[in-house]
Amino acid sequence: MSSSGRTAARSRTALLVAVLCLSLQSCRKSKATTSEKEPLRDRPAGQVLRQYDQTRFSFGWIGLKIDADQQEGEESIGFKATIRMRRDSVIWISLSPALGIEVFRVMITPDSLKYISRIPENKYYYLGPFQTLNEITGVGMDFDMLQDLIVGNAIGLDREDGRFRSEIDGDSYLLISKYRRKVRRVVGVDDRRLTPDDSIAVNPTDPRYRRAVRRADEEDLIISRYWIDGTDFRLLRSVFDDLLHQRSVEVTYGDFQQADTGQYYPADCRLNVRSPGKQQEIRFRITKMATGKTYDFPFEIPEDFERKLSP
Repeated sequence: MSSSGRTAARSRTALLVAVLCLSLQSCRKSKATTSEKEPLRDRPAGQVLRQYDQTRFSFGWIGLKIDADQQEGEESIGFKATIRMRRDSVIWISLSPALGIEVFRVMITPDSLKYISRIPENKYYYLGPFQTLNEITGVGMDFDMLQDLIVGNAIGLDREDGRFRSEIDGDSYLLISKYRRKVRRVVGVDDRRLTPDDSIAVNPTDPRYRRAVRRADEEDLIISRYWIDGTDFRLLRSVFDDLLHQRSVEVTYGDFQQADTGQYYPADCRLNVRSPGKQQEIRFRITKMATGKTYDFPFEIPEDFERKLSP
């Protein structure tokens, strides 16, 4: 691959990382804590879900600045991102390497994806449907899900009590998604016996795995775990095991800071993605957050840029 090709590929990876990393801006209401915590009492999953639901972040407008580092094997890349969003309408991202010169500008609406590549020797723009984002990232989502991802509202943690079971893990409540019998055969562990830090691996050559993939919906093949603080019900950690793509994603949150709304967000965040023969880690810090301010979403395409028909 040429130097410009490698640069373009890494920049597209950084674009994907920026979109994924937006999941790390979870804002939660703060509650008073004491120096000595009482042991948590058992709560059914439905009660934990209702407590967590009260802390879900609601907004009209939001702006963020982040500094990030991505590590994959021996290679690392640093980048900065500016994110602006209007609820249910527009997500706008400006992505720059550490030196601060923009290399990608992205605008996402509920039905479209647009971006401009300003990489030297690889300048172009793309206009297409929202579905293109799923092709780039390899995951299935809609605009509402991406919107939740950006503000840190947990993805897949809905109000259907029967989908999760609850247990206590130290100072946190752990919610584990229940899975069906055909998935249980593939995993080899009943969801009722799954412990907090169990790794979930499958054998892709096992006939039971192949049958499960053919017969199950893709959503059924994702096992989700959420650690929610037992005091203020902030989301502290999420683990997603994707059996279909044999991929595991772990997100952890720390150093909660107060936003201008009085809510709290994790300034330091880490994302680990593991798949067979590959692992990457993204660490980043939110350096600025603002809500309630209206923003422009500039997206002017330079006249000399070529249009690409595929991402």
